[in-house]
Parts: sequence; C-alpha cells; structure tokens
Amino acid sequence: METLNILSNSKFELIFDQRGAVQSFKMKEDLSAMNWVVDPAYLLEAGYEDRDKLFGEWTATVDGQTVCSAELDPQININGINRAAISYEANGLSIGLQYDLEDNQLRWKVKCVNRTDKKLTINGLHVWFSLAYIMFRDDDVIRNMEQSCAVFAHMGGDYSKFAAMRRSNKAPHLGIYGTKGRAAALGTLCRYENRFLEQVSPSLDGLLFHRLSLIEDGSSMPESAAVDWIYKDGYGSVELEAVQELEWEYVFAPVADQEDFYQRAREYGHPRWSYTPVLTKGGSFEAELELARGDKIQELLLITASHDGESISKESVMEHLIQEEGKPEVFILSLKREQPGEHKLELHLESGRKDVLVWNVLEPIDEILEKRAEWLCSHNYDPDGKAGRPHAFIPLSNQGESLGKLTFLLMKNKLTGAVEEQVEKAETSAVLDMKRHWFEHGDFAKPRILYGTFYRIFDLDYIAHVFYLLSCMPASMLKLNSPETYLQWAAEVMVVRLNPDCHQGEREKDETGLNGVFILYVHDLLKDLQDSNLHEWHRKLLHLWNKFGKRMEQGSRRYGGAITEHFYDNAGFGPTCETLLLLGKEDEAREYGELILANIGFSNDYRAQNPDRWWEALSYMIHSLWGGMVASSARTAYEHFGDPRYLEAAYRSTMAIFNCYDWNVVSTPRRLQPGEAASTFSVAAPNLNMPALSRNRFGQSVFREASDPLFAALFANVAGDDWDMGEELVAYLLGFGTTAYVYKDLKGRLYCVNGYLTQDSDSWIITSYAAYPQRFVMLDEKLELRANRGESLRQARLANGELTRIM
Repeated sequence: METLNILSNSKFELIFDQRGAVQSFKMKEDLSAMNWVVDPAYLLEAGYEDRDKLFGEWTATVDGQTVCSAELDPQININGINRAAISYEANGLSIGLQYDLEDNQLRWKVKCVNRTDKKLTINGLHVWFSLAYIMFRDDDVIRNMEQSCAVFAHMGGDYSKFAAMRRSNKAPHLGIYGTKGRAAALGTLCRYENRFLEQVSPSLDGLLFHRLSLIEDGSSMPESAAVDWIYKDGYGSVELEAVQELEWEYVFAPVADQEDFYQRAREYGHPRWSYTPVLTKGGSFEAELELARGDKIQELLLITASHDGESISKESVMEHLIQEEGKPEVFILSLKREQPGEHKLELHLESGRKDVLVWNVLEPIDEILEKRAEWLCSHNYDPDGKAGRPHAFIPLSNQGESLGKLTFLLMKNKLTGAVEEQVEKAETSAVLDMKRHWFEHGDFAKPRILYGTFYRIFDLDYIAHVFYLLSCMPASMLKLNSPETYLQWAAEVMVVRLNPDCHQGEREKDETGLNGVFILYVHDLLKDLQDSNLHEWHRKLLHLWNKFGKRMEQGSRRYGGAITEHFYDNAGFGPTCETLLLLGKEDEAREYGELILANIGFSNDYRAQNPDRWWEALSYMIHSLWGGMVASSARTAYEHFGDPRYLEAAYRSTMAIFNCYDWNVVSTPRRLQPGEAASTFSVAAPNLNMPALSRNRFGQSVFREASDPLFAALFANVAGDDWDMGEELVAYLLGFGTTAYVYKDLKGRLYCVNGYLTQDSDSWIITSYAAYPQRFVMLDEKLELRANRGESLRQARLANGELTRIM
C-alpha cells in the first residue's frame, strides 16, 4: 500500500503519491468530483504504463546529460495541510516544486538552483503538466463529459495561461495562469488503443500527457524550431551561474466560463485581448486591449515575415492605438491590412514584460477556393489510373472522406459560374470510380467490404452527397446521366445508409444509427425528391430520416450521439446537435451544443482556436474535415439559439481550418503552393509522438513508415497530404462562404462576424469576407438581406433598423 500525502482546504484537495507526483487534484464544490490531473488508477485500468508522466514529474538536460525525476529519490516535506515541497538533487542541479493552497487558488512554484561552484548549461527543463485530457474507454459518455477536459494554451511572452475546459461545459473549469517566469513550449505525448480494423465500434480511445517546457532549446522539435519565426525567440539554452536560481510560478483557479477565464487572468496581471483572429486581404483587424491595473504600454510592434520566411519586418503601431474615453486601461486598435500572411503583435509593457497575439490575413477566400479547384483538376485527377484506379482523385483511399474533393468541386460550381472541365471530371470520377469501387458491380444494395471484414457506413454519407450535388448541376453540363438519375441514386444510397435491415454485420447495423456529414444535405435532398416527383424514394427516405431523428432524440438523454468510432467524438456531438435542430428538437440540441462550446478552442494564437481533436496527429490539432464540420454545427446552433458564443466560436474555428490551405504561411516546415493543401495541422509544439509534426501541416502519408503496424497498414498506399479534405469547404460555403453576421452585445455594442464595420454618418457599412457573398444577417433584430439570383452582395448598409443594398 503506497503512502499518500494530502493537502486540503475548504476549496481543494490535492493528493501526492509516494514520489511526490500529483495523482489527484479536486475542487470540493465540484459535484462531479472531477480529478483534474491524469489519475494513475485510470492508467492501470486502461493498460498505459506512464506513471513517470504524472503531474509534477520532470526531465532536464544539464551539460549534455539528461536526468529524469523518475530515476531520483525526492525529498518530500508536508507543512501542515496547505503546503507541500518536493525537491530533487541531480548533476549539481536542485529542482524544487512547491504547492500552496490559498483560499480559492493553488499556487505552484518550480525552482531550479545551481548547487555547484561552476556554470551549468541547461538545454531543457520539462515538467509533466498532465491535466485530465482523456478519452475514457467507456461507452457511458457521461464519464468523458464530466471527468475529462480540453486544454487550450496561450503561449509566447510572459503571460502564458491554460484553460482546461470540462467537456460537458459545466463549471467549474480550471484556469492556470503564469505569474512569474516564461514558459517556452507546451508539448504533448499520446497513449492510445486502436481497434479500428476489428469488427468493433467504438474502436479508439486515448489520452494526452501535456509537457510544459520551462526551458527549451528547440531540440525537442528541430524542424519546427528552425522555421517558426513566431515563437523562435522563446527557444534557447540557459547558462546558470554558480548558486544562481530560476523560478516559475503558476496559479490554478476555478473559472465559470471563457469570459471568466479572461477576467481572472486580469486579476493575475495578464493583459486582456479581444481580437479578429483571421481576416482577408484588404480587411480590417480590430482589437480591444484591457491592461491590468497599473500597467503602462511602452511599445506595440507588428511583426511579419517575408514570403520566403527569410526576413522579419517590425513596425510600431502605437499611432493606431486609441485609448477609450473614460477608461485609462482600455485601448482600441484598428489596422487595415493588404499583406496576406501571419501577423504577430508584441505588446511591451513598462514593467519589462511582453504579451503576444498571433493572427492571420488570408487571400480573398474565393481566390483560395478557385486555386484549390484548379489544383485538384490538374494534380489530383487520375484519368488513366496510374495510381491504381482510373478516374479517381488521388491520394487513393478506401475511406469516403476522400470524396470530399468531388463534393467541393461540385458545390463551388453550384455557387459560381460553372467550369465545364471541373464538373466533367467530378461526374466521371463519381460514375466510373466511386460507384464501382465502393459497391459490388455498382449495386448500391451491396457495399463492398473494403476493411478486411466490414465496410464503413460513414462512407455512404460522402457518396450520396456527391450524387446529390451532381443532381444540382445543369443538365447541359452532365455527360453520363441526367440530374434526375443522380437524385435517385443519392436517395438509394441514403436509404441503405440509414436502414439497419440492409446490412448483415453488427458493426454496420449499429453505425446506421450514428450521425455524419449527410446532415449538410438531407433536408435539401428530401425537398428535391418531392419536387421531382420521386415520391416513392421520398417516402422511404423520409420514413428512415424520421426514425433516425427519433433515435437521436431518445439517445440524447444519455448523450449517445457523442459516440462514433471513437468513445467520445466531436464528429458525433457536432452533427447530432445539428440533426436535432433540423428536427426542431431545440432543448435536446442545447445539451449537445454545450459540448461544442467546450470543444472549440480560444487562444492568443488563431491556429489554436480550432475544434479539439487529437487522433490523426496523436496531439491537439486542426483537422480540416471535422474541424470544419463542428464549426458548421456551431454556426447552425447560433442561427437557432441566437447565442453569440456559438457564432464567435464557429467563426474562429472555421477560419483556423484555412491554415490547411494557406500558401502564405511560412512559420511551418510544410509550405504549400497555391491550391495545394494538407489535411492536418498539429498545434502542439513539440508533438512528442512524432516531433517532425510539431506545428506542422501534414497528411496521412506521414504514417506510411510508422512503427505502429496498424498505421502502416491503414496508410500503406497513401501518397499525398490532402487525404480527407473538401467536405469542410462545402460546410464553409453553406455558411460563412456566403453569409456575414452582425449582432449587439449586452452593452449594445455592434459587432460583425465574417466581415467588418465602418461608420458612414448615421449608418454602418458592413463589408463581408465571404467567398461568394449573398447574405447579411442580424439575428437579434430579425434582419436579413439576401442577394438576387446571380448577384454578389459584398456590402450592405445598416441604418434605421434596416439592412439595405448599397447602390
């Protein structure tokens, strides 16, 4: 029986194991009694042998030698019930960790002291910061909602902070604030079990161990450190003189929500930013800065990199900073930007401390999409089957996600003047590759077993979407079949997709009850079937859709829609929220909506504001497909609920997805040509499973040589980085691709999302960032302005309670 050391006050209980690592940290007023750090009991239950990564364990590199706390015998001093000090001696270095419970907060100090009479070089000091970022191997999703958190980091400068948001979105959450010392990096290491190729679903669970690097010379992520001009100045070794000491301090405090997280940050001396995370060329960057009391600004610098990343430009933007009248600590910043690319703001305070804000300027998004369509047709379409399947779009994949390339091409051509070559290649691929590859002899009733012993129901979502969008094309542009034929084919595939009686395997039967991307088009498909007099197919599909919705409604009581192939998955609860809204079940949808809000990141870096997903990167990441889909569900939730939290979350996460397409980004090792894309961006740095992925864009091709045999088997034939891309662009085009939003906050201040505002005498001019602008919405005033057929509506005027065209 191991000896436990316990600290306790009226708010917290902190339990250390016999080595001094934290094995339990709980808030006493938390009805769920969540353990906010990785619990060794769960590691034992799940079969993960990583006790050396519990919160408070550490590694250091001193004069070229690596030392780990797990190899040392610590000295543990417990002072009453409110203070614990754990100290280690190794290689002339003394490492001390102190925990103090103080009323409504925990103060955590890390001290590093040179005990020798000579200088020591420290290349790295990394403390395991193992918060409860866990996907429990549990079909009861309540455990995943109440006992697990997403972790959103704010790095750079002297004001690092971390929001640990409980996945249920029910307070209390946990805010962690740096009050002394500078953190160089926050990395992750993933442990997981993958049973994807077995006849089971769900088949995947895992957890991330976070690692806080107090000193990092870049050797944990050499490829990223070499090119990352944004964070590069934080990497370096430290020369510690004889008897010299370094100290870092963090405060842990309960927070109610995102707003409270930032309010508490100000109490701990952090500046507060509200800002536009992404805009398009020619747009306006808008920010509000609120300083902590007593702080004064010394300088505000805007930093950008050249197109080749070789030179860095710095300019003062102090002249654009306007102090808000009557509020000496509040400033407004407005910058028009014509230069695409990443932008970094450095706020230098008279105290000598600095804060960092990272945002982006995109090319006009219609140009990004047009370049993408051109690239797909010239680089990815394989008419002769040189890669193995004639008329397929490469990289080849058995997974339906790869068909997003076709849906994107068709959706773009539906919204704009159609390009005959693009429609023709999408149609030919659909009929001569997709239909033959995913179905035996092209028979929709016989999906082909492509995964050893089973086929994926989810693949049918993408297939039906391709056929449906083909049915929306002008008949004159189609070469192989009529629009009516494609409409019926879409219905046939969806009937098989939703009907468990059409399948023999238990996995396939079960997965017909899971959600998917078909929510993007199922209502339109039903309407078009009715309008086209395909009444029998309309009747069949409507019956199955209503049954599906009833199951979703019943399952919402136990959050069954949060399970997919994963034990807990935003690919489940995002679409489920949207499905329930389509069916008019707003109360049930709100329950899932809370899971979306907890899932979407907020940060001082636009790339860390994406929906929280970890699987493909084995680390916190931007995943183009499900990032875009969950963002789309958040936007749909806003249009039903009117809660601006959903709108803001939807926009910042949608715009983060374009990092996978943005050829002006030069801070990542993987750079892109105009029109090229990579399906994933690994946000964490370093990614300790695969260091080359740290803050890097990539696709499934990186796993071809993976040591994990399952990865190697899954991706053996993948040749490109844009594997599961395109469907998220369809989701964008159905929302922010056409629509800009205006709303008022509780104080009556006017905000624009997906565009910007300029004042014109007694009215406001709204300029949209949408790729193909067709709609302006002010939901709280019940105002909407739509373009006429064939019209582009880039600007609108808001005056006297009306939205009108600008003539």
